[in-house]
Amino acid sequence: MKKWKCIIADDEPLARELISDYVAQVPFLEAKGVFSNAWEVRDFLQKNSVDLLFIDIEMPGLDGLTFIKSYNVQPKVIFITAHRKYAVEAFEVKALDYLLKPISFERFLKSVNELDTKATKTAQKINHIFISIDRQQEKVLLDEILYVEAKGDYLRFVLQNGKPLLSKMTLKSVIDQLPDNFTQIHRSFIVNQDKISAFQKDKVKIGEEWLTISRSFQKEVDFKQ
Repeated sequence: MKKWKCIIADDEPLARELISDYVAQVPFLEAKGVFSNAWEVRDFLQKNSVDLLFIDIEMPGLDGLTFIKSYNVQPKVIFITAHRKYAVEAFEVKALDYLLKPISFERFLKSVNELDTKATKTAQKINHIFISIDRQQEKVLLDEILYVEAKGDYLRFVLQNGKPLLSKMTLKSVIDQLPDNFTQIHRSFIVNQDKISAFQKDKVKIGEEWLTISRSFQKEVDFKQ
């Protein structure tokens, strides 16, 4: 069972406690941090990787919506709020859900169950992605990808059979399409875990190449699973 690593951000102590309790009751959720404002979330995400963010909208200083709009690399988001008026804006930033306080466990569970079910179905069905090359979408089999490297405004797809492919895409747009056996180990690298032949604390070997695991990702990467 995939464990969704999540963090919680809300300026209300009781709300933080409630969502933390709900997360603890769900076997496929794992809380990695609880915060009282968006600035703390920003600092945490600069050094850590998570799958899901539960965040309040109205918080002092930096509100949840502004934070999500301004933060480029972000986990999937479920907004928590006492106000209906932000619903349209929330879904414009592609939030997975919009939970209105007071939140029942039944409503919370419905939201995260849908997320887990969609992810499971996607992982079972997808065996390829399409990437943009020379103004056309080219099909690439996932099992052929050794790793993906960010190089400026482009991504370099290094394949098991064939020369590397260069595509004008962002690392985030690709990792959102990839199944769980693909892991980001560096701001510039996503690797196919099935192709790793050896690893150390700070690097992995794929083929004849050693790729660096950056310090900020070391605590999140576990190739023993």
